Amino acid sequence: MVILLAVVGFYTFGTGFTFFFRFFYALLLLLGIGLVWAWLNLRGLDVTLRRIATRGQVGGYLEGWVQVVNRTRIPKSWLEVVEVTDLPVESPGRGVAFIRDQSRTWKIETYLTRRGVFHTGQVEVVSQDPFGLFRLKRHFLQPQGYIVVPAALTLPDLDPRLAGLPSESRTTRHWDNITTDVASVREYAAGDSFRRIHWPYTARMNSLMVKEFDMGISAEAWVVLDMQQGVHFGEPPDNTEETGVTVAASLVTRLVELSLPVGLAMDGNNDYVSRPDSSPEHLGRLMEALAEVRAEGLIPIERFLYDLRPNLSRFNTLTLITPSGRTDWVPALSALRRQGVSVSVVLIDPKSFGGASDVEESLDALFQADIATYLVSRGQDLNQALHAPLGMDLREGTLGGRDRSYSRIRDAAA
Repeated sequence: MVILLAVVGFYTFGTGFTFFFRFFYALLLLLGIGLVWAWLNLRGLDVTLRRIATRGQVGGYLEGWVQVVNRTRIPKSWLEVVEVTDLPVESPGRGVAFIRDQSRTWKIETYLTRRGVFHTGQVEVVSQDPFGLFRLKRHFLQPQGYIVVPAALTLPDLDPRLAGLPSESRTTRHWDNITTDVASVREYAAGDSFRRIHWPYTARMNSLMVKEFDMGISAEAWVVLDMQQGVHFGEPPDNTEETGVTVAASLVTRLVELSLPVGLAMDGNNDYVSRPDSSPEHLGRLMEALAEVRAEGLIPIERFLYDLRPNLSRFNTLTLITPSGRTDWVPALSALRRQGVSVSVVLIDPKSFGGASDVEESLDALFQADIATYLVSRGQDLNQALHAPLGMDLREGTLGGRDRSYSRIRDAAA
């Protein structure tokens, strides 16, 4: 249109013909009407966006209700309303038109494909004139933060030995201190504290009876996620980093469902250590931390484990999630075992995600240290992968030495 207007203007003032003057004025009028139309379409609008949550989960939808009200007497048409977000998936827009004093409300849904902290809530209204010459935009509302937490898969068949879960035939662990769980009642012996006396049972038996305590499920469980830079492989969202976060989120959710105090530690872009707790609010904090963490850590996982030792005590359980094929961190786990911590490892197979290295050396070192190990490969069902330690049938069989090789164990697990 600009080139056409320049050409017509050149011939208009160069030749002086009446036709070119009329054509030139018609083009100016057309441009003026189109610009005024597009500009007036954006005046007198009230836009609101209502949300019922400030946090979503991968695999769910970002839901909201948009309301646009025309506060003027001028009809409006050729309007497009869309929410402005930095989510990986574009928010769907909607074309609308209004008569005077009309209001329209509709629901918007955006599929959540990736965890993280994003900005949503700003609405963009695009106006066009009937001739399609002008396209003006106007933004309403201020962007708000929105957290997308990782998906937490259900783990109904989770191995009871993983993170010290109570099994169907729960075994008690006697504890010298007084706890909330009573294991049994026995006769009073010299030296027993009077605080241990079970008075109702004493009255019934007509003899002093004392309570014996156990830890029950009060032992604290830790989930440690290795987010060191350089050990992860693959392209997001299908890579070892996202798989590790999904495993951690699933474990944490399952432990909290069982009312087990669970803590989380990560050596990512910012070192994160959260003490064990079993409250729903604590679960929300852990999921938000998993949503923000990135595999940009500079501290080796073995150093991170040694730094975590002051937070651990006897009878704590620790589950390490890592794709690392090195063996430097295995002695750190062995040191925790000598401290009384029950340790297990969830290895993510980097080779299945296109990585050049594998975890053969790590598996051999873990088997030599007799540490329960679970292997998660790309596309594998997580509940099945965590059902039993990798190579358990091989450990209990007659195989020994190099027969416990990485390829042999992986083939047996498959």
